[in-house]
Amino acid sequence: MIAINYPGHGEKIAKMAGALLHPHDQTVARVNDNGELLGGVIFTNYTGASICIHVGAFRPNWINRNMLYATFAYPFLQLGVNKVIGQVGKHNEKAVKFNTSVGFTLETTVKDVFPEGDMLIMTMYKEDCRHLRIVPRNWPADVMTFDTVR
Repeated sequence: MIAINYPGHGEKIAKMAGALLHPHDQTVARVNDNGELLGGVIFTNYTGASICIHVGAFRPNWINRNMLYATFAYPFLQLGVNKVIGQVGKHNEKAVKFNTSVGFTLETTVKDVFPEGDMLIMTMYKEDCRHLRIVPRNWPADVMTFDTVR
């Protein structure tokens, strides 16, 4: 099940992703049939042209086709941004591998951001997002209703 802005999910995802949650940030989460949070994303710093994404995973294989579609349909289709930006520590090999596997590419490196070293700025442009071609399965008509980003 995909949960949009469900109370408490944003805080948990932010903590896992090493991010701070602002009350106006948007969250998309995947939960199992028992309501357990499997993983999710937080969207921050919406500019009209771009938005930042932070990912938190609590279980292996937490992301499925519906979650991929929801994750990228929100910024690209609903908000109309052209670019999604991920910031990840160069030392965080799992996050770098995950970002690359879903289609992000390295745009630049910022030196000495983390105690462990550099930060990678990884981006995805709308025209490169293969997840928008996914046809979600068992998709409720109102699932893509997000609060307005301020």
